[in-house]
Parts: sequence; structure tokens; C-alpha cells
Amino acid sequence: MVGYSALLVGAALLLGSGEAGATLGQAPAVPGAAAAALAPAARALATKPGAQASLYTHHTVQLENGSTVHEYATPAGQVFAVVWRGPVLPDLSALLGGYFSGFKAEAERVRAMGQRGAAVQLASDKLVVRSAGRMRGFFGYAYAPDLVPAGLDIHGLLQ
Repeated sequence: MVGYSALLVGAALLLGSGEAGATLGQAPAVPGAAAAALAPAARALATKPGAQASLYTHHTVQLENGSTVHEYATPAGQVFAVVWRGPVLPDLSALLGGYFSGFKAEAERVRAMGQRGAAVQLASDKLVVRSAGRMRGFFGYAYAPDLVPAGLDIHGLLQ
């Protein structure tokens, strides 16, 4: 089942404030010294990865707009999932990186069909996105199934 909200996509494009720091398929936004390389709208919340497991690392980035982005990366340093929550929808083009064009194309297709105001739900073999909320209360996640480490329960991780 694929359903999209033009409102949420538009909000992501228009209201996204600065880089979120985490981008699917790329290196994580490393706290500490590398935090200075993040856009001014973001700062790392920890001085080292928040959680270390044998299958992934976890970093948390607090955006100046009050939104929080959690990034999950493989031990090799590739972000496979991002989770967000906050008053403003983060810039999905920054979070999704190279995956954004496919997301945007599908969202525009659904918009042309007249579907508006619903939560964003996309599930394909390349990208899974769930995003919902209203101003001051956005939340969601995105992950690239082909990047998720073998043996990791992605649904349990994202809850």
C-alpha cells in the first residue's frame, strides 16, 4: 500500500530548516569535532555515538528548530535509517539524499490523483518512509532495506 501527503512533502521542501546531518547511504553525522561541519541549524547531542551494537551505531542530532533526528549506521559507516520527531518536519531531501528523487516522483504522482492530507507511507524494495503529524508535532522514519544489516530487526529498532 502506497499513500502520500502532498502537504507533508510540500512542508519538507518549504519548511525544512538546514541540513539534518544524516543522509541515507552516506556516512553518519559524527558528534564532537565533526559537529562543526554540520549546518548551523544542527548540533550533535552526544560526544560519541549514543548506542553501540555489533550491527549498528546510533547518533542523535538536535536541530535548532527543535526537531531531533536519530541516525542509524552500519559499522562500516553507512546510514541505513533515520528517525525524526519535532515541531518542524526536517528537510527530507537532506535526509533521503539520493533516495529523495524517487520519493518526490511518487509523491507528485499521488498528488496528481488528488490525495492530500494523509500520512506519507512508502514501501518499496529500495526505500521505506513513514511520516505523519502536523505543525509542532511531526514524526517519522525512513530506511533503505538493502542497507539494513543482516540479522537486525529494523521494525523493533525504529519503534
